[in-house]
Amino acid sequence: MEEKNENYAFPWGFHIGDLHKDNESIPLYTASGDGGFCLLYDKVSERKADNLLESLCLELLSTMPHESLKIDMFDFGKKKFYHLSPLQYIHLYETAYNPQMMSDLFEKLETTIVSRFEELLCCNRPTISEHNQKSKLKQTYHLVLINLENFPIEGIELRRIKNFVESASKAGVYVIAFGNQEIEQSESETTQTILQHFKRLRVAEGEFAITEEIFEFAELLKDHTFKSLDLQKSNLMQKILINADLEKMLDPESIKLEENTKV
Repeated sequence: MEEKNENYAFPWGFHIGDLHKDNESIPLYTASGDGGFCLLYDKVSERKADNLLESLCLELLSTMPHESLKIDMFDFGKKKFYHLSPLQYIHLYETAYNPQMMSDLFEKLETTIVSRFEELLCCNRPTISEHNQKSKLKQTYHLVLINLENFPIEGIELRRIKNFVESASKAGVYVIAFGNQEIEQSESETTQTILQHFKRLRVAEGEFAITEEIFEFAELLKDHTFKSLDLQKSNLMQKILINADLEKMLDPESIKLEENTKV
């Protein structure tokens, strides 16, 4: 089993693939400190983009301490992530797939961000990652996946979206927005706010464009081949379920009703 990051710091980077040269490979990470990124693709590259996103989420869930991370999804339409879906039943994955659910989930995430700024963050602990390394009261990280073709929905004001993207990462909420590259032409101010705030990873005709914005040492691409993340998802699922200790979770003696859960 891989060593877990038991100090609950959020990983410094998102693993998006590997650089290959001869018989050697180097994992390629894009920094997480700026809060996330946008993944934009053309029609023929959509499946490759989906594989990267699902692999990235499952790898994080399998290597971080159990229940330290939750995946939140804003999307409706065809189901994209079949391996993530079962994790709804152990509360590691939540999906909002209609306007009311999206509004409710966004409000819940907003409330989390605001309460963490008001109650937990200070000059000595300016981020939730730093708080979690010092405090016994660990806070759950959120990785928010946003399908830009479906969200933001009408009714969520531009002001709220701006506040969200500007403050989320310090509060332990990270964002990966995704969609067809045509979304860049959207006239929606809320959509453009998300696109302008985060760095962009593009894939067209099955080829990823790794820029210095995504990877500081982009010059390595001159003599290395980049292969995007596409892991053995069933194996990762097994690790996640082992970490969750399902047998214990399903033991009636361990199931308790939550009371007075306000932080």
